[in-house]
Amino acid sequence: MLDIILITIAFIVLFIASYIDIRTREVPDWLNYGLIFSAFGIRIIYSFSLGWEIILSGILGFIVCLGLAFLFYYTNQWGGGDSKLLMGMGAIIGITYPFDASSWNLLFFFLALLFLGAIYGLIFMVGIAVKKRKIFMKEFIKSVKSKKKLSLFLIILTIILIVFSVLKIYLWPLIFFPLGLFYLFISINIVEKTCFFKKVKPEHLTEGDWLIEDVKVKRKIVMGAKTLEKEDVWKLRFLERENKIKKVLIKEGVPFVPSFLFAYLLLIFGQKVFTWVLSFFV
Repeated sequence: MLDIILITIAFIVLFIASYIDIRTREVPDWLNYGLIFSAFGIRIIYSFSLGWEIILSGILGFIVCLGLAFLFYYTNQWGGGDSKLLMGMGAIIGITYPFDASSWNLLFFFLALLFLGAIYGLIFMVGIAVKKRKIFMKEFIKSVKSKKKLSLFLIILTIILIVFSVLKIYLWPLIFFPLGLFYLFISINIVEKTCFFKKVKPEHLTEGDWLIEDVKVKRKIVMGAKTLEKEDVWKLRFLERENKIKKVLIKEGVPFVPSFLFAYLLLIFGQKVFTWVLSFFV
C-alpha cells in the first residue's frame, strides 16, 4: 500500500510539473516542497507499522539527490525547480535499507533521467529548429562559412574514413562522427542563441534563471554570469528601480521536467514492458 501511495503522488506531481514547465519554463516551489513533505509525511506514518527503515530509506534517497542537485545546480546544468524536484523524487524512491536489489532503483532512475533527458532535449531542439527553420538555416549557413578551415578538415577526415571503411568494414559507423558532431554542436548553439537567449526586465526574473551575460553599471560589473538566487533577483530589481539597468540577458533552457516523468515511467513500468515485448520473440 505504501508503494502505491508514493507512486500515485509522484505521478500526479510529475504530470502537473511537466505541464507547468512546458507552459512557463519553471516549476513552482509549492509543488516541489509539497512532494518532499508528502513523501516524508507518508513514510513517517507507515514507519510506525512497518519499521523505522521506511523513513530511513527516504532520508538516504533525499540526501543522495540533495548532493546531485547541488552539483547540477551550481554547475549551471539545472535550474532550482529541477533540483528541488530531484530531491523530492529521492524521498519518494528512496534507498531501501537493509540493502537489496530495490536499493538500486534510485540509481536506475537517475541514469534513465540523464539518458532520456538527452534524447528529449535533442528532439525538443530539433522541433524548434524546424519551427523556426528560416532563421535557423540562415544562422547555420553563416556559422559553417565562418568555420571553413575546420569544416574542410572534417570533410577530408570523412573521406579518409570512407576509404578505410572499404578495407575495414567495421569502421563504417565512424564515417558519420566528424561532420555529424560538428553540425550537431553548431545546431545546438544556434538554437540556444536564437530561441533560448532573451533580454528580460529584472521584474520578470525568478530564482533559478540563468544569467549568461555580466550585468554592468557604468562599465563596472555588478553581477557576473550565474544561476540567480533570491538575493540576486532582488538586487537586480533594485538596480532596475534605480534606473541603472533596464534588461538582462538570460537563457531559457529546455523544459526538462518531462524527462523526470519519462524516467519514472521507465522505472515503474519498464521491466514489465520489456518482459511483455520479449515474450513475443521467445
